[in-house]
Amino acid sequence: MSGTDEGTPYLDPYREAVRDVGAKFEALLWKNAEAQVARFGAISQMCDPTGRVVADLGCGRADYASWMHGTGQEYGRYLGVEGVPELAASARDRITQESLPECSIVEGDFVADEGLFARLVNTHRAETLVFSGSLNTLDQRTAETVIERALHALEPRGIVIFNFLSDRHGDDRIGENTGPATRFDTARFVHWALDRTPLVKFRQDYLKGHDATIAIEKA
Repeated sequence: MSGTDEGTPYLDPYREAVRDVGAKFEALLWKNAEAQVARFGAISQMCDPTGRVVADLGCGRADYASWMHGTGQEYGRYLGVEGVPELAASARDRITQESLPECSIVEGDFVADEGLFARLVNTHRAETLVFSGSLNTLDQRTAETVIERALHALEPRGIVIFNFLSDRHGDDRIGENTGPATRFDTARFVHWALDRTPLVKFRQDYLKGHDATIAIEKA
């Protein structure tokens, strides 16, 4: 496996984790599986995947596809997008092993490749763009640029939904170690979304304020 790429430092924590532990759950840098599932639940409650073509940006091992299938959520089609080749290969293996229906994996870097969202929408007919944990190693300005690009690609309509570590958790977290992840200014992100459309959903209850999810609908 290649070493770190100076042009894509946001992928380095995942590359290093894959190097250390292999393309396993631990390489996704989730705190635990329960927290991941809580985020998936919030996403599906805020944006029903039934019948939709869902693009999972930074899909890792296709955990979201497996979770949707296992909980009986009948998505129309699932497109996993992953920038770390080893994780993309693991996702493909999982789709085969679990016989996940209507699933495919696209290797790509949604930060560096500015045309990726347009291809997902125009070629693959994606209408729901999901970022679950995959913005965590970005700074907030870059994350906003990515979400702006995703919204622009959704023509004439669609939904972008994303989660992130909230800075409005209500706890004293002085000295907190979030590893490579960054806490975002939650109020700023909500205002940023509302500046683009009134069709915004927000939740921060599912992990006791630790995490937040924003859904932006383009209608």
